[in-house]
Amino acid sequence: MAFVLSPESTSFLEWTSVLLNIGFTILIGIERRVGWLLGIVASLIAVLLYAVENAWLMGALNGFYTLMGLYGWWTWGRSGGSGPIITLSWGSHATAIAIGLLGTALLVALMHLVKLPGRFLWMEAFIAAFAIVATWLMSRKVLENWIYWTVGDVVAVAYNHWIGYDGYALLMVVYIVLAVVGYLKWSKKYRLHIPVT
Repeated sequence: MAFVLSPESTSFLEWTSVLLNIGFTILIGIERRVGWLLGIVASLIAVLLYAVENAWLMGALNGFYTLMGLYGWWTWGRSGGSGPIITLSWGSHATAIAIGLLGTALLVALMHLVKLPGRFLWMEAFIAAFAIVATWLMSRKVLENWIYWTVGDVVAVAYNHWIGYDGYALLMVVYIVLAVVGYLKWSKKYRLHIPVT
């Protein structure tokens, strides 16, 4: 028997999660550790909402976000600071992109294997795989994490709209704007701390 929420409950939970996610992104963008806590709660709500829609990869992704939120909270809290912003080489980015594409294919194959294909499975798998890569990069304070988020969020705008979560679709648009702002802010801070040789 499927779990069903009333339209009112669904809407309330979706918009609560949207607001918490916006708060999370803003706080992470200004390097405030407390942002991870907002992200954890928002992700737990999303696990429930995506499960109701049988969007299993998106539900699992938000379970991953919950775990990475705990990891981010812990990582940013070590030694009393959140650590410096870093950047990766082109080779490291090529590896990260390859991992994202391979992850997409593996997630699709896994969903077919367990006979749980979604309505837009390739989109869902792409969003999930690249969000995992982006979350890891964000937790390590890699500058380019914002670019990975933007790519996934562009796809997620259409995906969320098509499954009926217009609040999450709007959130993805907000994320794209915040990712640009986050990238510019982190980039400026990164340049200020590059050692002069």
